[in-house]
Order: sequence, then C-alpha cells, then structure tokens
Amino acid sequence: MKKLFFTATLLATILLAIFLSPTLAAATLAESAVIVDGTNIGTSRGDMLPLRDVVTHVGGTVSWDNQSRKITIRMGNNNPTAVMAIGSNHATISGSAVELAVPPVLANGQTFVSLCFLADHLGIGAGYKNNRFILSSTPARQIPILTYHHILPDDVNTRFRDNPWTISTYNFANQMRYLHENGFYTPTLCELEAFLYKGRPLPANSIMIHFDDGYYSNYVYAYPILQRYGLRAVIFAITANAQYLGSYQPPMCHESLTWAAATTLLTGADVFETASHTHAMHRHNADTNRTILVTQTHENILQDTLQSFEYVSNHRAFAYPHGQFNDTVIHALAEAGITMAFTINTGYVTATSDPFRLNRFTIYRTTTMARFRAIVNRRA
Repeated sequence: MKKLFFTATLLATILLAIFLSPTLAAATLAESAVIVDGTNIGTSRGDMLPLRDVVTHVGGTVSWDNQSRKITIRMGNNNPTAVMAIGSNHATISGSAVELAVPPVLANGQTFVSLCFLADHLGIGAGYKNNRFILSSTPARQIPILTYHHILPDDVNTRFRDNPWTISTYNFANQMRYLHENGFYTPTLCELEAFLYKGRPLPANSIMIHFDDGYYSNYVYAYPILQRYGLRAVIFAITANAQYLGSYQPPMCHESLTWAAATTLLTGADVFETASHTHAMHRHNADTNRTILVTQTHENILQDTLQSFEYVSNHRAFAYPHGQFNDTVIHALAEAGITMAFTINTGYVTATSDPFRLNRFTIYRTTTMARFRAIVNRRA
C-alpha cells in the first residue's frame, strides 16, 4: 500500500514543489506557458518566469542599471517596490531587506524570477496547472469551494432521483464547462494552505471543487468530465470503506452506493487529491443527530485520523462529517497534523478565515445554473 501511495502522489508532489518550494532547479522543469490575466505573454525558463514581461503586463515597470547590475521594479507608483541584483539572494522590498529563496537570473538578455517572488513580494496572484503558470494582476480575495457527493446519469438513476445530493452528469458537465470556458483556476490544497497561512496570493478566478464521502461515481462519471476541462478536485473519503474493499473495486452499481476501493483512491492523480473524511467516525446517530466523531475522546479521534492517512494523499486537510465538530475534534486534528478543516456552512474562504472552520457551498440536484454562476462569480 505504501509503495502504491508513493507512486500515485509523486507527480503531484513535483508539481506542488514548483509553487511552494521554488528551489527546484530550472533544468528539472520544461518550459511552460506564462498566462497573465488570460493572455499568453511568453514562456518560462524552467521554473523561472520573465520578470519584465510579467510586470509590464500588470501595469508596473522594470529598470536595469548596467553598472550596478541592479533591477528596480515599480508597481504602479513612483516608489521602488523592489530592488535586487542578478544572482543575489538579497533584495529590498518596499524599503525592507528580505532574503530571496531563489535569486534572479539573467538569460539571453532577460531577467527571470521565481513564481514565489512574484506572489510573495509583488502581490501577483499565482498558480500552476497543466504546464502553465497562471498569474493575475488582481489576486483572489474570496475563494468559493463547491461541494459535491454522488454523480449519476439521469437515464440510469432510478433510486436517487429524489436525493438532493445526487447530481446528474448532465448538470455537472454543464457546470464544469462553465468553469473551463470562463477561465477558472482550481488550486491545490497546498496552494490554499499557503493562501491561508502565508497570505500567498492566488489567481483572481480561483475556485475549489470538493467531493465528500468517497463514492466510486466520482471516478466513473466526474473524473472524465474534470479531466476534459482541465480542472482539479479533492475527494474527502471515509477511508474505512476503502480499507474494507482493499484492492477489489466493485463494479459501479446504480441502485446502491458503490464505494471507492483503497486502490481506486490512488488513481486519477492528474485530477484528484484525496483527504480524510474520518476513517470510521462518519456514522450518524439519528436519535441524537450527532456523528460519532463529536462523541469521541481526543485520543480516539487522533488515532482514527492517523489511520485514515494510510489511504489518502493529503494529510493536512479534513472535512467534518455532516459538518459537525467541537473543540476536542479540532485539537485532535491539529495534533494529527491537519491544518485545514472544512464545514458545510455556506460562504466563501478568505485569507482571514479560520482554517478549522472553512466555508463551502453545497451543490444540490436542484441547484440552477443561475445560482451556480452567482456562487462562482462571488455574488451569492
């Protein structure tokens, strides 16, 4: 299992390193398109981006002093935003000395800088997806997170037609096509974590797509649609179901809920990250309207969470079953290494949101396209 987990997550780890660990050598990454506010302005040099092209496109200026080999960047005013030198890790940002993780480099008469420099020091919304650097002059201030559950085609859905959490593939495809055609960016969990904890700007049109529970329908029906439109998503799995199935994936059944097996959770890494929805504490007591999670001791919650990590790729995000939590739950999750936990409360995520009380928008069978557009365009 551990070997399979490593293989499935290796590619995702490399891609995340581009944004979160800019020390990745340029030679390890092929040239990528650089997209600023929807316009292709050129290509990167490995994991380094053309400074002047980016800054000019967002309304700033870059000047070069031949004698001192210093670069001065002004972002929309007469005061230097940044002063730095080729090959040096030392820079002055808005009058303060800072240490750069990666120094600027000169190649073919052009200055190249890391993605993190543009995001952390110039305030440019930044991300990476499908061999493209995505940049925004105006970064995102509110992140809509869309929550789905079960996906089925209407022509085979005879049992769940009245279930509000079962979305037709037709509606789901229309929603994802809208995101694709309007240039929405789907950040990874690590990118959202950097947004919350480091204030790292994300592209203006950032949006997240979540699936709760871990149904096989997410892989059978949602995966090809997401893949077609170049979108990423997160599955929060109840991992006891995956453990029970192990390497055996039952065929898709339309008359009952089919769970994703442990081996299935390791597939589709080009689209899906996986994270915990508890291992075996999702069960709901109808008499008390409480989940098992909120009735357990700190130690039991900690052990259950750590066990769930054996089956998922991300060990820092968690979705509360039925949105229920308390202080004991939060403290146990934090001890397990969780840094972000998602509720079912309606609303947007901002840079000042409580990372253990993150809002989401549940998408229902009855959600209209007008309502969907209002949510994703931040008018809900």
